[in-house]
Amino acid sequence: MLLEYPLFYPDFACIGKACKDSCCRDWLIDIDFETAEKYQNMGGALGEKLRRKLHKKDGEFYFDVEKDGRCPFLQEDGLCEIQRCRGEEELSKVCDAYPRRESMVYPYMQLDLHLSCEDAAKAILSWKGELIREELEDERISEVEDIPENGFDHNGRNELLVSLLAFRQGLWEALPDFPKDIHGFFAELKTVFLQGEELLFYENKAFPYGEELEALEQGLRSSFFSEESFREYCKMNEEIQGRGELWKSFLTIFHRAEKDLPEKMQSLYGERETVYLEELCRYYTFRYLMTGLKKKSILPLFHLIRKSILWMAYTELLLQYFAKEEEKKLFFYGENESFRRVAVFFSKEVEHQKKNMDLFLG
Repeated sequence: MLLEYPLFYPDFACIGKACKDSCCRDWLIDIDFETAEKYQNMGGALGEKLRRKLHKKDGEFYFDVEKDGRCPFLQEDGLCEIQRCRGEEELSKVCDAYPRRESMVYPYMQLDLHLSCEDAAKAILSWKGELIREELEDERISEVEDIPENGFDHNGRNELLVSLLAFRQGLWEALPDFPKDIHGFFAELKTVFLQGEELLFYENKAFPYGEELEALEQGLRSSFFSEESFREYCKMNEEIQGRGELWKSFLTIFHRAEKDLPEKMQSLYGERETVYLEELCRYYTFRYLMTGLKKKSILPLFHLIRKSILWMAYTELLLQYFAKEEEKKLFFYGENESFRRVAVFFSKEVEHQKKNMDLFLG
């Protein structure tokens, strides 16, 4: 089995109380069954509090957030009460693993970090695509039926996996030579994806994206920031299912500035380079390339990259020019690199909910 992970992955470590945008805020904290059972039997004052704060709905355990959006076990100094009192081994699987992520499509596995983590985002948005590859022995192989010696299934699915990885490699090698302006960048990216689509899926007799492929070939000729793309941004904001109070604050700013934002965007981005085009493209192609196996198309991945960066670019200008100072503080906007802050916010609101991801992959 082939294992891949970014060069920065092994060096990640939680910065704890130094993190301003803590993952212990504004989230429902999922608790796995094994940990929930352990919490229900824990003694002492901590055990009593755990049982009081532990909820169950539809067979799933979780900690609800307090009125101020904090996990009930996040202390004033930014540290976790459970970890402080009982050690890291008593954390739930979600809390212990985040922002690390593991995914597998046999015979391939990848490890990476969520962009929604403040410190992980620093590494992701400075990443030049360096990967570490390892060959792993999979003990589960002997338990799986009908796997040929060469490791490919009878549907040829993993032959497609190899082709997808080759497409990714070719794209990454070409990225440094892409135009630096956002419209030129996506015109070139569209061309690469269209060529890849034809090479990868030309034998797919049940190809479901034929009309979309033709529309994409004809489309995206106007400016990246156009009346059409702004309507698209507005529609995204209507359909995204935000997680809580921070999303409500964002919508308040958006609706206040909605009429003036397109003109501001056109004037400021007309001659300005947009940062992180290459880095975000690498992040999304690494993380979501395997959607091509299920959808039998790489066009959903193209849409994800384009829509995500479109949303981030509009939102950066929205916060910069239309948010009040007290509102900017809610997003930690202005305290460090602004586009990165928007990328983290986007990831928290979209990437952790399947319904939202479906909007961007469509």
